[in-house]
Amino acid sequence: MTALTQYQRLEATGIWRKSAEAQRIDVIISIGESSLVITDINEKPLAHWSLAALAVKQSKDGNKLYHPDGDPSETLELGNNENEMAEAIEKLMKVVGRRRPKPGRLRIYSLASILLLISGLSIFWLPTALRDYTQKIIPEVREQEIGEAVLNEFVSFVGAPCSRELGKMALEKFVSNLGFLEYNFYIVPSETINVLHLPGKIIVISKALVEDFDDPDVLAGYVLAQIQREAKSNALDELMRQMSNMEIIQFLFGKSPDAKTLRSFSKDWITKNKVSLDLESLMKEFNNREISSLPYSYAKDVTGKTTQFLINSEKTSEKARKPSLDDSSWLALQTICGG
Repeated sequence: MTALTQYQRLEATGIWRKSAEAQRIDVIISIGESSLVITDINEKPLAHWSLAALAVKQSKDGNKLYHPDGDPSETLELGNNENEMAEAIEKLMKVVGRRRPKPGRLRIYSLASILLLISGLSIFWLPTALRDYTQKIIPEVREQEIGEAVLNEFVSFVGAPCSRELGKMALEKFVSNLGFLEYNFYIVPSETINVLHLPGKIIVISKALVEDFDDPDVLAGYVLAQIQREAKSNALDELMRQMSNMEIIQFLFGKSPDAKTLRSFSKDWITKNKVSLDLESLMKEFNNREISSLPYSYAKDVTGKTTQFLINSEKTSEKARKPSLDDSSWLALQTICGG
């Protein structure tokens, strides 16, 4: 502190009283390291007062009395001609005072920091934590109910699920052959989608994948690819991203999302569900189910450039292949929407 260094050699005389009942003593005052040093005339230390905790009051005769802040009974009065010391003390008190924390301001800053922290947590941490927690504890039945509710809203964009009886029986056989009995499959009239997954293990398929191809393995490939996407792109998590924290909490305790939220999710999900595929993992799925990847590969890209890995893997594989659905059942499935 520059001002402190300036006055470190300054000394003055004065009168010090330890308490209101104590005797007044002639003393020598000097400025120490951030303190006022009081000694007797023999230079015996009597007191050290912190400059940061120094206060001033007036005596009955109008003279300045210095004392430790909070203890007005211990006082120091400078000699009549000690103007330089008085000016030094006053200046140092101002310098130190500017550097002292202001309790009121500190409380305001502390409160503001706490509010900012809470706001940050509510914006960045809380939604993620709520979504993760909800997905961990929500029962499968509850998630299926949500999926059915989403499907009901989905109808306005893709049409009602097709339901011709022979076609439904063929679809059940197809699902069984693939080994996905835990899923609920629906075929819809819309051609704006290929395959989508919804919450609650619901798979929605465009009728174009059924009616426009002669080989059921094309459909099988699209289904395998979509279920791989499901592992990377959680539909329930995406639905909850469109909900407020309060709505997620209400959902956690049994309240279903409102129709507006479900409709908004349904509309967005059609375009957002574009997660890239790991072709190596997809090829393993074809191999595990002994289904040919070639029909799907050429349906996705007639040139075979973007699906070259699948094509080459198929040609070098010694795995036996079998159709995902027999011919008569495939023909029945192609009529599920009345086509």
